[in-house]
Amino acid sequence: MGAVRVLQLARVINRYDFIDTIVRYLPRERFAVEVATFDPKANIQEPHYEALGIPHHLIPVQAMQAYPQYLRAAFRLAALIKKRNISILHTHHFWEGVVGALAKQLYPSFKFIAHRHYMEDVVRVGGWKSYLLAKLEAFTYKSADAIVVSTPTVAHFVRKQYAHQSSLPLYEIPYGFELEAPKYQPVSPQERSKLRQHYGAQEGEIIITNIGTHRLQKGQRELIRAFARLSAQLPQVRLWLVGTGPDTALLQQLAQPLGDRVRFWGWQPGERVREFIGASDIIAHPTYSENFPQIMIEALSLERALIISRVSGANDMLTHKVNAWLISPQNEEELYTGLYQLSTESDLRLSLGQAGRKLLEEYPIHYTKINPHYEALYTRLCSL
Repeated sequence: MGAVRVLQLARVINRYDFIDTIVRYLPRERFAVEVATFDPKANIQEPHYEALGIPHHLIPVQAMQAYPQYLRAAFRLAALIKKRNISILHTHHFWEGVVGALAKQLYPSFKFIAHRHYMEDVVRVGGWKSYLLAKLEAFTYKSADAIVVSTPTVAHFVRKQYAHQSSLPLYEIPYGFELEAPKYQPVSPQERSKLRQHYGAQEGEIIITNIGTHRLQKGQRELIRAFARLSAQLPQVRLWLVGTGPDTALLQQLAQPLGDRVRFWGWQPGERVREFIGASDIIAHPTYSENFPQIMIEALSLERALIISRVSGANDMLTHKVNAWLISPQNEEELYTGLYQLSTESDLRLSLGQAGRKLLEEYPIHYTKINPHYEALYTRLCSL
């Protein structure tokens, strides 16, 4: 029996993310992995799979809301699977799952894995849109030979949502990370000093940084309001926002009265994200709902004090005031309190940062511990 041919489908794949570790490090003698993306380029850092001999196919979908293009993508995907003789299609995120389910109807001769990388986003939309998205999600899961989630919280949520479905093929597999990569290495005191000077942080300033897409769900509105209260009491604090999105103009308007105490840095490539984290004192991630925040791993690995909402992965992994400061989602008062405590207690910032790095080193999150679960799943599906 030759190597199992596996196709990974995502809108984009970035170097060092959890999909990348599957693509890059599954044993080549057992799995012939290929990649298909909706966008030709990663949005943070290119994986450059072609240089490794990993085929990278483009199935173009121009934007998240380009709904008619998803149907065309399904036809292209089915044709690609047939041409490349793919045994397993592993999709990532919502619309990729829908496209995979449609391709399964067109060409059912492969095993289909739908990987859920979100929590309750579908029900949070509300109204008729939630109804339609829920129907599409149900269609995806009925078409899937396996559904993969990364945390116990998401697993519980999916089981509750689909309690009427007697045999839900659900598998809980945590994300795997290449923790020895440069992206996850702490900055030295000398490097930190140079980074702060480079990005304009003055002596004695406390830098609070938020990294992520600017949209309602990420909680930046509450963050700016909480920071406004904080800066009125602590003139040495500064807020940096790294990223862009549909809410950027609104956030800039909200922050305008705060002047240069708030800086918008726009989109940044992967290597600079590490620099911004290294130059910061506090990483703030007051997201409303999330599966497993990537920024959590980056902040912990770089030994930065993290304030984060009690969402899926964070609530499952972290302990309040031990290795992070946890707050309730959409709770501006708790966010303000956490920011105040972390801004005024340097020893607390230091202890949380050090404990966060230690947690990562002990937690079963390295890709060498995670990828065997995918190997077992792929092998099992091929034997059915």
